[in-house]
Amino acid sequence: MFSDAETSAAVELQKLLTHLRMNEWLQEDLFHFRWFFLIGVFVFSTLVWCKLVDKSRLPEITLHAGLTAIITLILDEMGEEMTLWEYPADIFPIFPPLSAVDLASLPMIYSLIYQKYPTWKSFFQATLMMATIFCFILEPLLVWSGFYELLKWRYYYGFPIYITMAIFIRWLVIKIYALAEKAKASPDCKEKE
Repeated sequence: MFSDAETSAAVELQKLLTHLRMNEWLQEDLFHFRWFFLIGVFVFSTLVWCKLVDKSRLPEITLHAGLTAIITLILDEMGEEMTLWEYPADIFPIFPPLSAVDLASLPMIYSLIYQKYPTWKSFFQATLMMATIFCFILEPLLVWSGFYELLKWRYYYGFPIYITMAIFIRWLVIKIYALAEKAKASPDCKEKE
């Protein structure tokens, strides 16, 4: 365990880092081109998703998008904390990195693939295509444009992660909805109605 002095030092370091991040964000990010671009990506992704989402399956597709956002935020936070990569521009200074992508673009794309490709085979093919585009086209563009910086990471490392994440989330949503259907069909549920 940490002593009180070590805990106090860690807290002071955290305060200093937060202060530095806030100052950097106010001077380098807020109201600059990259900040407006990230806001635009967030708004555009959300509007496109709202237009394309199957409203009759809204709870299911929203669950899928929400799970994707949670997992993406966790993975991005871990990667940045372990100094595998860095996001030089953020929408918010004290929020998980590249939130426009984590909270809008990836969840929306993943959930629309889930919506459009109902069989495992077609879903897997679409996921392979998406992972290829993200790893080998979009991520290099993000690096080139200064939105993403690779430290101890390579583009191809993310390829199996994109695929595994898509498969896991699809499986989980299908499982959750199967359990809900089973519960609705149970005699206990019918007696309560």
